[in-house]
Amino acid sequence: MKKNLLLLLFAILSTKSLAQKKSKEQGFGTRQRTANPNTPFIYKNGYLNYSILKKAAVLKKDSVNVHVLKFNAVFSAMYSKKVMYDKFGKWTIEIRPNVSDQHPILVWEKVKLFENEDKLYTIYADGDESWEEIYASFMVFDENNDDCLSDSHSDKTKVIEYFSNGIKNLSNNKDFYTVYWQSVNSFKPKISK
Repeated sequence: MKKNLLLLLFAILSTKSLAQKKSKEQGFGTRQRTANPNTPFIYKNGYLNYSILKKAAVLKKDSVNVHVLKFNAVFSAMYSKKVMYDKFGKWTIEIRPNVSDQHPILVWEKVKLFENEDKLYTIYADGDESWEEIYASFMVFDENNDDCLSDSHSDKTKVIEYFSNGIKNLSNNKDFYTVYWQSVNSFKPKISK
């Protein structure tokens, strides 16, 4: 009995300290309360935090691991796409992993992210808004198709900083949304026969 009480007390204290840590985390941008307990606040022109996740992907029938930079608790899951559109214009490719996906992953190929360098990058911009989470995400590859978000890549820190600043400094210009919704609404899935 005493052992069970100690375990219960430990569990309560552990849960309380985790909740306190989570609530003390400061985001960037203008904080707005939501009705979602999983994402109690979202951030306009900002985010709560970011994470880099390793995901399995299939490229030309080979399975590879890629890194995804996720900005969590953003005001809009389209922040990543808007950051890219505002700087580089319309995307090169739309990818819909599932034919039924309304919102495609947008790809910009051979773009120069940094003014003082001639390196070219390929950027995949995505995001999701669900009950579980809301995020804007990027995958970034250099001109040699190396994953710029891997721990060993020399550009990792400046790539994260570039997109972090991009979200924090988003413009109020609505051109992206006009072009994006025209593209999404005109999409007709190809039906194989």
